[in-house]
Amino acid sequence: MVSIKKEVARGVFWIALAKYSGIIISLGITAILARNISPEAFGTMAIATVIMLFLDIFSDMGIGAAIVQFKTLTRKQLDTLFTMGLCIGGILSFILFLSSGNIAEYYGDPSLTDVCRYLCICLFFNALNIVPNGLMLREKRFRTIALRTLSIQIVSGSIAVAGALHGWGIYALLVTPVLSSVGVFIVNYCNYPQSIVLRPDSNAIKTVWSYSIFQFLFSVSNYFSRNMDKLIIGRYFTMADLGYYDKSYRLMQLPLQNITYVISPVLHPILSAMQSDKQQLARKNSTLIGYIACLSFPIGICLFFGAHDIVNILFGDRWEPSVPVFRILALSLPLQMILSTSGALFQAAGKTDHMFYVGIMNTVVTVAGFLIAALGFGTLTAMAWAWDITLLINFVNSYTIMYRCTFKSRVQEVFRVIMPQFVNTTIVGILAAVLFRYVSFQNIFGSLAWIVCSVFLLTFIAAYLLQQYAILKIAKSLLLKFRKSSSAVYQA
Repeated sequence: MVSIKKEVARGVFWIALAKYSGIIISLGITAILARNISPEAFGTMAIATVIMLFLDIFSDMGIGAAIVQFKTLTRKQLDTLFTMGLCIGGILSFILFLSSGNIAEYYGDPSLTDVCRYLCICLFFNALNIVPNGLMLREKRFRTIALRTLSIQIVSGSIAVAGALHGWGIYALLVTPVLSSVGVFIVNYCNYPQSIVLRPDSNAIKTVWSYSIFQFLFSVSNYFSRNMDKLIIGRYFTMADLGYYDKSYRLMQLPLQNITYVISPVLHPILSAMQSDKQQLARKNSTLIGYIACLSFPIGICLFFGAHDIVNILFGDRWEPSVPVFRILALSLPLQMILSTSGALFQAAGKTDHMFYVGIMNTVVTVAGFLIAALGFGTLTAMAWAWDITLLINFVNSYTIMYRCTFKSRVQEVFRVIMPQFVNTTIVGILAAVLFRYVSFQNIFGSLAWIVCSVFLLTFIAAYLLQQYAILKIAKSLLLKFRKSSSAVYQA
Protein backbone atom coordinates (compact mmCIF):
# COMPACT_ATOMS: atom_id res chain seq x y z
CA MET A 1 0.00 0.00 0.00
CA VAL A 2 1.34 3.44 -0.99
CA SER A 3 2.05 5.65 2.06
CA ILE A 4 0.40 9.03 2.59
CA LYS A 5 3.78 10.73 2.18
CA LYS A 6 4.41 9.07 -1.19
CA GLU A 7 0.90 9.83 -2.42
CA VAL A 8 1.28 13.49 -1.49
CA ALA A 9 4.72 13.63 -3.14
CA ARG A 10 3.42 11.97 -6.31
CA GLY A 11 0.42 14.28 -6.50
CA VAL A 12 2.49 17.39 -5.80
CA PHE A 13 5.00 16.33 -8.47
CA TRP A 14 2.41 16.31 -11.24
CA ILE A 15 0.60 19.45 -10.10
CA ALA A 16 3.97 21.18 -9.69
CA LEU A 17 5.07 20.04 -13.15
CA ALA A 18 2.14 21.84 -14.71
CA LYS A 19 2.57 24.90 -12.51
CA TYR A 20 6.30 25.33 -12.88
CA SER A 21 6.41 24.42 -16.53
CA GLY A 22 3.76 27.03 -17.10
CA ILE A 23 5.09 29.78 -14.87
CA ILE A 24 7.65 31.02 -17.42
CA ILE A 25 4.98 30.89 -20.12
CA SER A 26 2.55 32.72 -17.85
CA LEU A 27 5.02 35.43 -16.94
CA GLY A 28 5.95 35.90 -20.59
CA ILE A 29 2.32 36.19 -21.60
CA THR A 30 1.58 38.61 -18.77
CA ALA A 31 4.57 40.78 -19.68
CA ILE A 32 3.39 41.08 -23.29
CA LEU A 33 -0.23 41.76 -22.37
CA ALA A 34 0.73 44.39 -19.77
CA ARG A 35 2.79 46.28 -22.35
CA ASN A 36 0.07 46.22 -25.01
CA ILE A 37 -3.13 46.64 -22.99
CA SER A 38 -4.02 49.59 -20.74
CA PRO A 39 -4.35 49.44 -16.93
CA GLU A 40 -7.99 50.52 -17.38
CA ALA A 41 -8.68 47.36 -19.41
CA PHE A 42 -7.13 45.21 -16.69
CA GLY A 43 -9.33 46.99 -14.15
CA THR A 44 -12.46 46.30 -16.21
CA MET A 45 -11.48 42.66 -16.56
CA ALA A 46 -10.88 42.41 -12.81
CA ILE A 47 -14.41 43.60 -12.00
CA ALA A 48 -16.03 41.28 -14.56
CA THR A 49 -14.01 38.30 -13.30
CA VAL A 50 -14.93 38.99 -9.67
CA ILE A 51 -18.64 39.07 -10.58
CA MET A 52 -18.36 35.84 -12.56
CA LEU A 53 -16.55 34.13 -9.68
CA PHE A 54 -19.41 35.02 -7.36
CA LEU A 55 -21.93 33.29 -9.64
CA ASP A 56 -19.49 30.39 -10.01
CA ILE A 57 -19.96 29.64 -6.31
CA PHE A 58 -23.68 29.06 -6.84
CA SER A 59 -22.91 26.69 -9.73
CA ASP A 60 -20.64 24.57 -7.56
CA MET A 61 -22.73 24.61 -4.35
CA GLY A 62 -19.92 22.68 -2.65
CA ILE A 63 -20.55 19.66 -4.89
CA GLY A 64 -16.99 19.38 -6.19
CA ALA A 65 -15.47 18.96 -2.73
CA ALA A 66 -18.27 16.56 -1.72
CA ILE A 67 -17.50 14.25 -4.66
CA VAL A 68 -13.91 13.98 -3.42
CA GLN A 69 -15.05 13.28 0.13
CA PHE A 70 -17.77 10.69 -0.63
CA LYS A 71 -16.23 7.70 -2.37
CA THR A 72 -19.40 5.61 -2.85
CA LEU A 73 -21.56 7.81 -5.06
CA THR A 74 -23.23 5.75 -7.82
CA ARG A 75 -23.16 6.55 -11.53
CA LYS A 76 -26.76 7.76 -11.48
CA GLN A 77 -26.07 9.98 -8.48
CA LEU A 78 -23.10 11.52 -10.27
CA ASP A 79 -25.22 12.07 -13.39
CA THR A 80 -27.84 13.72 -11.20
CA LEU A 81 -25.27 16.13 -9.79
CA PHE A 82 -23.99 16.82 -13.32
CA THR A 83 -27.52 17.57 -14.56
CA MET A 84 -28.12 19.86 -11.60
CA GLY A 85 -24.89 21.74 -12.37
CA LEU A 86 -25.87 22.09 -16.03
CA CYS A 87 -29.26 23.58 -15.14
CA ILE A 88 -27.89 25.96 -12.52
CA GLY A 89 -25.01 27.01 -14.79
CA GLY A 90 -27.41 27.73 -17.65
CA ILE A 91 -29.68 29.84 -15.43
CA LEU A 92 -26.80 31.81 -13.91
CA SER A 93 -25.24 32.43 -17.33
CA PHE A 94 -28.57 33.79 -18.56
CA ILE A 95 -28.82 36.06 -15.50
CA LEU A 96 -25.29 37.41 -16.04
CA PHE A 97 -26.04 38.03 -19.73
CA LEU A 98 -29.19 40.02 -18.97
CA SER A 99 -27.67 42.00 -16.09
CA SER A 100 -24.42 42.93 -17.87
CA GLY A 101 -25.81 46.31 -18.92
CA ASN A 102 -26.79 47.19 -15.35
CA ILE A 103 -23.35 46.13 -14.09
CA ALA A 104 -21.67 48.39 -16.65
CA GLU A 105 -23.92 51.30 -15.65
CA TYR A 106 -23.21 50.80 -11.92
CA TYR A 107 -19.44 50.93 -12.44
CA GLY A 108 -19.62 53.59 -15.14
CA ASP A 109 -17.75 51.45 -17.67
CA PRO A 110 -19.62 50.63 -20.94
CA SER A 111 -17.06 48.00 -21.97
CA LEU A 112 -18.19 45.84 -19.01
CA THR A 113 -21.31 44.88 -20.96
CA ASP A 114 -19.51 42.87 -23.65
CA VAL A 115 -16.91 41.51 -21.24
CA CYS A 116 -19.57 40.10 -18.88
CA ARG A 117 -21.46 38.55 -21.79
CA TYR A 118 -18.37 36.73 -23.04
CA LEU A 119 -17.68 35.47 -19.53
CA CYS A 120 -21.10 33.79 -19.58
CA ILE A 121 -19.39 31.08 -21.63
CA CYS A 122 -16.90 30.49 -18.79
CA LEU A 123 -19.66 30.42 -16.22
CA PHE A 124 -21.62 27.75 -18.12
CA PHE A 125 -18.68 25.45 -18.82
CA ASN A 126 -17.33 25.85 -15.29
CA ALA A 127 -20.64 24.40 -14.07
CA LEU A 128 -20.26 21.44 -16.45
CA ASN A 129 -16.75 20.81 -15.12
CA ILE A 130 -17.73 20.43 -11.45
CA VAL A 131 -18.47 16.69 -11.42
CA PRO A 132 -15.66 15.49 -13.71
CA ASN A 133 -13.14 17.72 -11.91
CA GLY A 134 -14.23 16.20 -8.61
CA LEU A 135 -13.81 12.71 -10.05
CA MET A 136 -10.34 13.58 -11.35
CA LEU A 137 -9.26 14.62 -7.85
CA ARG A 138 -11.01 11.73 -6.11
CA GLU A 139 -9.24 9.23 -8.34
CA LYS A 140 -5.95 11.12 -7.80
CA ARG A 141 -5.34 11.57 -11.52
CA PHE A 142 -2.89 14.38 -10.94
CA ARG A 143 -0.88 13.53 -14.04
CA THR A 144 -3.90 14.07 -16.29
CA ILE A 145 -4.73 17.31 -14.50
CA ALA A 146 -1.15 18.53 -14.94
CA LEU A 147 -0.97 17.78 -18.66
CA ARG A 148 -4.44 19.24 -19.21
CA THR A 149 -3.53 22.47 -17.44
CA LEU A 150 -0.23 22.94 -19.23
CA SER A 151 -1.48 22.23 -22.74
CA ILE A 152 -4.51 24.52 -22.41
CA GLN A 153 -2.34 27.27 -20.94
CA ILE A 154 0.04 27.14 -23.91
CA VAL A 155 -2.73 27.23 -26.52
CA SER A 156 -4.89 29.93 -24.92
CA GLY A 157 -1.88 32.04 -23.93
CA SER A 158 -0.48 32.00 -27.46
CA ILE A 159 -3.78 33.15 -28.91
CA ALA A 160 -4.11 35.89 -26.27
CA VAL A 161 -0.63 37.22 -27.09
CA ALA A 162 -1.37 37.21 -30.81
CA GLY A 163 -4.58 39.10 -30.14
CA ALA A 164 -2.85 41.70 -27.97
CA LEU A 165 -0.21 42.31 -30.62
CA HIS A 166 -2.92 42.73 -33.25
CA GLY A 167 -4.84 45.32 -31.25
CA TRP A 168 -7.66 43.28 -29.72
CA GLY A 169 -7.39 45.31 -26.52
CA ILE A 170 -9.45 44.02 -23.64
CA TYR A 171 -10.77 41.13 -25.74
CA ALA A 172 -7.30 39.58 -25.70
CA LEU A 173 -7.75 39.23 -21.92
CA LEU A 174 -10.92 37.19 -22.51
CA VAL A 175 -9.20 34.53 -24.59
CA THR A 176 -7.59 32.59 -21.73
CA PRO A 177 -10.63 32.25 -19.41
CA VAL A 178 -13.03 31.38 -22.22
CA LEU A 179 -10.80 28.85 -24.00
CA SER A 180 -9.63 27.34 -20.71
CA SER A 181 -13.16 26.56 -19.51
CA VAL A 182 -14.11 25.00 -22.84
CA GLY A 183 -10.82 23.10 -23.18
CA VAL A 184 -11.04 21.69 -19.65
CA PHE A 185 -14.57 20.45 -20.38
CA ILE A 186 -13.45 18.65 -23.54
CA VAL A 187 -10.66 16.85 -21.69
CA ASN A 188 -12.92 16.09 -18.74
CA TYR A 189 -15.70 14.71 -20.90
CA CYS A 190 -13.29 12.39 -22.71
CA ASN A 191 -12.15 10.97 -19.35
CA TYR A 192 -15.43 11.04 -17.44
CA PRO A 193 -18.42 11.33 -19.80
CA GLN A 194 -21.55 12.32 -17.90
CA SER A 195 -25.17 11.89 -18.91
CA ILE A 196 -28.20 14.13 -18.47
CA VAL A 197 -30.90 12.43 -16.42
CA LEU A 198 -34.59 13.31 -16.71
CA ARG A 199 -35.42 11.60 -13.40
CA PRO A 200 -32.83 12.78 -10.88
CA ASP A 201 -31.85 10.61 -7.95
CA SER A 202 -32.86 12.63 -4.88
CA ASN A 203 -30.52 10.53 -2.73
CA ALA A 204 -27.57 12.14 -4.51
CA ILE A 205 -28.42 15.54 -3.07
CA LYS A 206 -29.31 14.11 0.36
CA THR A 207 -26.00 12.24 0.52
CA VAL A 208 -23.79 15.25 -0.02
CA TRP A 209 -25.98 18.07 1.30
CA SER A 210 -24.84 18.12 4.94
CA TYR A 211 -21.23 18.36 3.73
CA SER A 212 -21.64 20.54 0.65
CA ILE A 213 -23.93 23.17 2.22
CA PHE A 214 -21.22 24.34 4.60
CA GLN A 215 -18.63 24.16 1.82
CA PHE A 216 -20.93 26.37 -0.25
CA LEU A 217 -21.59 28.84 2.58
CA PHE A 218 -17.84 29.03 3.27
CA SER A 219 -17.20 29.74 -0.42
CA VAL A 220 -19.71 32.60 -0.32
CA SER A 221 -18.13 34.17 2.77
CA ASN A 222 -14.60 33.55 1.49
CA TYR A 223 -15.54 35.20 -1.81
CA PHE A 224 -16.24 38.50 -0.07
CA SER A 225 -13.12 38.13 2.03
CA ARG A 226 -11.00 37.63 -1.09
CA ASN A 227 -12.70 40.01 -3.52
CA MET A 228 -14.32 42.84 -1.58
CA ASP A 229 -11.20 44.97 -2.02
CA LYS A 230 -11.59 44.88 -5.80
CA LEU A 231 -15.34 45.57 -5.66
CA ILE A 232 -14.75 48.57 -3.38
CA ILE A 233 -11.87 49.94 -5.47
CA GLY A 234 -13.94 49.52 -8.64
CA ARG A 235 -16.75 51.55 -7.05
CA TYR A 236 -14.84 54.31 -5.24
CA PHE A 237 -11.62 54.56 -7.28
CA THR A 238 -10.87 54.68 -11.02
CA MET A 239 -10.56 51.62 -13.27
CA ALA A 240 -6.88 52.48 -13.72
CA ASP A 241 -6.44 52.35 -9.93
CA LEU A 242 -8.13 48.96 -9.90
CA GLY A 243 -5.82 47.83 -12.69
CA TYR A 244 -2.75 48.82 -10.68
CA TYR A 245 -4.07 47.17 -7.52
CA ASP A 246 -5.20 43.98 -9.25
CA LYS A 247 -1.90 43.61 -11.06
CA SER A 248 -0.01 44.03 -7.75
CA TYR A 249 -2.28 41.52 -6.04
CA ARG A 250 -1.93 38.91 -8.80
CA LEU A 251 1.84 39.38 -8.94
CA MET A 252 2.09 38.95 -5.18
CA GLN A 253 0.05 35.75 -5.45
CA LEU A 254 2.35 34.10 -7.99
CA PRO A 255 4.42 32.31 -5.30
CA LEU A 256 1.16 31.38 -3.57
CA GLN A 257 -0.29 29.89 -6.74
CA ASN A 258 2.89 28.08 -7.65
CA ILE A 259 3.80 26.65 -4.24
CA THR A 260 0.92 26.15 -1.81
CA TYR A 261 -1.74 25.98 -4.54
CA VAL A 262 0.30 23.06 -5.85
CA ILE A 263 -0.07 21.31 -2.49
CA SER A 264 -3.70 22.18 -1.64
CA PRO A 265 -5.43 20.20 -4.44
CA VAL A 266 -3.51 17.11 -3.33
CA LEU A 267 -4.16 17.40 0.42
CA HIS A 268 -7.93 16.94 0.48
CA PRO A 269 -8.13 13.76 -1.67
CA ILE A 270 -5.29 12.10 0.25
CA LEU A 271 -5.82 13.31 3.82
CA SER A 272 -9.57 12.60 3.68
CA ALA A 273 -8.60 8.97 4.40
CA MET A 274 -7.41 10.16 7.85
CA GLN A 275 -10.59 12.07 8.72
CA SER A 276 -11.30 9.92 11.79
CA ASP A 277 -7.87 10.61 13.36
CA LYS A 278 -7.88 14.33 14.12
CA GLN A 279 -4.67 14.21 16.17
CA GLN A 280 -2.76 12.76 13.24
CA LEU A 281 -4.20 15.46 10.95
CA ALA A 282 -2.98 18.08 13.44
CA ARG A 283 0.53 16.63 13.41
CA LYS A 284 0.63 16.46 9.62
CA ASN A 285 -0.57 20.05 9.39
CA SER A 286 2.00 21.34 11.89
CA THR A 287 4.79 19.70 9.90
CA LEU A 288 3.43 21.21 6.68
CA ILE A 289 3.21 24.67 8.26
CA GLY A 290 6.84 24.45 9.33
CA TYR A 291 7.99 23.64 5.78
CA ILE A 292 5.88 26.39 4.24
CA ALA A 293 7.12 28.96 6.76
CA CYS A 294 10.76 28.22 5.95
CA LEU A 295 10.08 28.98 2.29
CA SER A 296 7.42 31.70 2.42
CA PHE A 297 9.09 34.18 4.79
CA PRO A 298 12.28 34.59 2.68
CA ILE A 299 10.18 34.88 -0.50
CA GLY A 300 8.08 37.62 1.10
CA ILE A 301 11.22 39.59 2.02
CA CYS A 302 12.60 39.18 -1.52
CA LEU A 303 9.38 40.53 -3.04
CA PHE A 304 9.33 43.46 -0.60
CA PHE A 305 12.85 44.65 -1.41
CA GLY A 306 12.66 43.73 -5.10
CA ALA A 307 9.21 45.24 -5.79
CA HIS A 308 10.43 48.04 -8.06
CA ASP A 309 12.66 45.77 -10.14
CA ILE A 310 10.03 43.00 -10.47
CA VAL A 311 7.26 45.35 -11.62
CA ASN A 312 9.49 47.10 -14.16
CA ILE A 313 10.91 43.86 -15.56
CA LEU A 314 7.53 42.20 -15.99
CA PHE A 315 5.17 45.05 -16.85
CA GLY A 316 7.22 48.09 -17.82
CA ASP A 317 7.55 51.54 -16.29
CA ARG A 318 3.95 52.58 -16.93
CA TRP A 319 2.94 50.23 -14.11
CA GLU A 320 5.13 52.16 -11.63
CA PRO A 321 2.09 53.22 -9.49
CA SER A 322 1.58 49.58 -8.53
CA VAL A 323 5.03 49.31 -6.85
CA PRO A 324 4.08 50.70 -3.39
CA VAL A 325 0.95 48.52 -3.33
CA PHE A 326 2.92 45.43 -4.33
CA ARG A 327 5.56 46.10 -1.66
CA ILE A 328 2.92 46.29 1.10
CA LEU A 329 1.03 43.23 -0.14
CA ALA A 330 4.28 41.23 -0.26
CA LEU A 331 4.47 41.43 3.54
CA SER A 332 1.29 39.34 3.76
CA LEU A 333 2.63 36.53 1.58
CA PRO A 334 4.08 34.27 4.33
CA LEU A 335 0.83 34.11 6.29
CA GLN A 336 -1.20 33.76 3.08
CA MET A 337 0.84 30.77 1.99
CA ILE A 338 0.38 29.07 5.35
CA LEU A 339 -3.32 29.92 5.57
CA SER A 340 -4.06 28.77 2.01
CA THR A 341 -3.87 25.08 2.99
CA SER A 342 -6.32 25.43 5.92
CA GLY A 343 -9.40 24.83 3.76
CA ALA A 344 -8.12 21.44 2.62
CA LEU A 345 -7.54 20.45 6.27
CA PHE A 346 -11.08 21.41 7.30
CA GLN A 347 -12.41 19.45 4.33
CA ALA A 348 -10.26 16.40 5.03
CA ALA A 349 -11.45 16.41 8.65
CA GLY A 350 -15.06 16.46 7.42
CA LYS A 351 -15.64 19.74 9.28
CA THR A 352 -16.90 22.08 6.58
CA ASP A 353 -19.19 23.62 9.21
CA HIS A 354 -16.11 24.79 11.15
CA MET A 355 -14.66 26.11 7.90
CA PHE A 356 -17.87 28.07 7.32
CA TYR A 357 -17.82 29.65 10.78
CA VAL A 358 -14.20 30.65 10.23
CA GLY A 359 -15.11 32.10 6.84
CA ILE A 360 -17.89 34.23 8.31
CA MET A 361 -15.64 35.71 10.98
CA ASN A 362 -12.84 36.37 8.50
CA THR A 363 -15.20 38.01 6.02
CA VAL A 364 -16.60 40.42 8.62
CA VAL A 365 -13.09 41.45 9.66
CA THR A 366 -11.86 41.84 6.07
CA VAL A 367 -14.84 43.79 4.74
CA ALA A 368 -14.74 46.14 7.74
CA GLY A 369 -11.03 46.76 7.16
CA PHE A 370 -11.49 47.56 3.46
CA LEU A 371 -14.41 49.91 4.08
CA ILE A 372 -12.41 51.82 6.71
CA ALA A 373 -9.44 52.08 4.31
CA ALA A 374 -11.54 53.20 1.33
CA LEU A 375 -13.88 55.63 3.06
CA GLY A 376 -11.49 56.85 5.75
CA PHE A 377 -8.20 57.09 3.83
CA GLY A 378 -9.09 56.74 0.14
CA THR A 379 -5.70 55.50 -1.14
CA LEU A 380 -4.51 52.27 -2.72
CA THR A 381 -1.75 51.90 -0.13
CA ALA A 382 -4.38 52.11 2.62
CA MET A 383 -6.28 49.28 0.93
CA ALA A 384 -3.08 47.22 0.82
CA TRP A 385 -2.39 47.83 4.52
CA ALA A 386 -5.99 46.87 5.29
CA TRP A 387 -5.37 43.54 3.55
CA ASP A 388 -2.22 42.88 5.62
CA ILE A 389 -3.79 43.77 8.96
CA THR A 390 -7.03 41.85 8.43
CA LEU A 391 -5.10 38.83 7.17
CA LEU A 392 -3.10 38.70 10.41
CA ILE A 393 -6.32 38.76 12.45
CA ASN A 394 -7.90 36.10 10.24
CA PHE A 395 -4.83 33.90 10.51
CA VAL A 396 -5.10 33.83 14.30
CA ASN A 397 -8.87 33.20 14.12
CA SER A 398 -8.58 30.38 11.60
CA TYR A 399 -5.91 28.33 13.34
CA THR A 400 -7.35 28.90 16.81
CA ILE A 401 -10.64 27.32 15.70
CA MET A 402 -8.95 24.60 13.64
CA TYR A 403 -6.73 23.34 16.45
CA ARG A 404 -9.05 23.85 19.41
CA CYS A 405 -12.39 22.85 17.85
CA THR A 406 -11.57 20.66 14.84
CA PHE A 407 -8.41 18.86 15.96
CA LYS A 408 -8.97 19.16 19.75
CA SER A 409 -5.32 20.12 20.00
CA ARG A 410 -3.14 22.98 21.21
CA VAL A 411 -3.04 26.04 18.93
CA GLN A 412 0.34 27.00 20.43
CA GLU A 413 1.81 24.29 18.20
CA VAL A 414 1.20 26.47 15.13
CA PHE A 415 3.05 29.46 16.56
CA ARG A 416 5.83 27.20 17.88
CA VAL A 417 6.69 26.00 14.38
CA ILE A 418 6.40 29.49 12.83
CA MET A 419 8.34 31.48 15.44
CA PRO A 420 11.89 30.32 14.51
CA GLN A 421 11.41 31.43 10.91
CA PHE A 422 9.77 34.68 12.00
CA VAL A 423 12.79 35.52 14.15
CA ASN A 424 15.12 34.54 11.31
CA THR A 425 13.29 36.75 8.79
CA THR A 426 13.13 39.73 11.17
CA ILE A 427 16.90 39.61 11.56
CA VAL A 428 17.42 39.18 7.81
CA GLY A 429 15.03 42.06 7.04
CA ILE A 430 16.95 44.47 9.28
CA LEU A 431 20.33 43.42 7.88
CA ALA A 432 19.05 43.54 4.28
CA ALA A 433 17.62 47.04 4.73
CA VAL A 434 21.02 48.30 5.86
CA LEU A 435 22.91 46.38 3.17
CA PHE A 436 20.70 47.51 0.25
CA ARG A 437 20.94 51.12 1.41
CA TYR A 438 24.68 51.17 0.78
CA VAL A 439 25.09 48.59 -1.99
CA SER A 440 22.83 48.73 -5.05
CA PHE A 441 22.86 48.26 -8.82
CA GLN A 442 21.59 50.53 -11.57
CA ASN A 443 20.68 47.62 -13.83
CA ILE A 444 17.30 46.21 -12.71
CA PHE A 445 18.23 42.62 -13.54
CA GLY A 446 21.47 42.87 -11.59
CA SER A 447 19.66 44.61 -8.76
CA LEU A 448 17.00 41.90 -8.48
CA ALA A 449 19.60 39.13 -8.59
CA TRP A 450 21.60 40.90 -5.87
CA ILE A 451 18.50 41.22 -3.65
CA VAL A 452 17.43 37.59 -4.05
CA CYS A 453 20.91 36.15 -3.50
CA SER A 454 21.58 38.40 -0.50
CA VAL A 455 18.28 37.57 1.22
CA PHE A 456 18.65 33.83 0.83
CA LEU A 457 22.33 33.89 1.85
CA LEU A 458 21.50 35.92 4.95
CA THR A 459 18.61 33.56 5.68
CA PHE A 460 20.88 30.50 5.64
CA ILE A 461 23.53 32.24 7.74
CA ALA A 462 20.92 33.24 10.32
CA ALA A 463 19.48 29.72 10.25
CA TYR A 464 22.92 28.26 10.90
CA LEU A 465 23.59 30.63 13.80
CA LEU A 466 20.13 29.95 15.26
CA GLN A 467 20.60 26.19 14.63
CA GLN A 468 17.31 26.26 12.79
CA TYR A 469 17.59 23.96 9.79
CA ALA A 470 20.31 21.55 10.89
CA ILE A 471 22.04 22.63 7.71
CA LEU A 472 25.18 20.54 8.18
CA LYS A 473 23.14 17.36 8.69
CA ILE A 474 21.06 18.12 5.60
CA ALA A 475 24.16 18.84 3.51
CA LYS A 476 25.88 15.62 4.68
CA SER A 477 22.73 13.59 3.94
CA LEU A 478 22.43 15.03 0.43
CA LEU A 479 26.14 14.45 -0.21
CA LEU A 480 25.85 10.84 0.94
CA LYS A 481 22.85 10.24 -1.31
CA PHE A 482 24.68 11.82 -4.25
CA ARG A 483 27.72 9.59 -3.71
CA LYS A 484 25.54 6.47 -3.53
CA SER A 485 23.67 7.35 -6.72
CA SER A 486 26.92 8.23 -8.52
CA SER A 487 28.44 4.93 -7.44
CA ALA A 488 25.40 3.00 -8.64
CA VAL A 489 25.51 4.74 -12.03
CA TYR A 490 29.25 4.09 -12.36
CA GLN A 491 28.83 0.37 -11.52
CA ALA A 492 25.99 0.05 -13.97
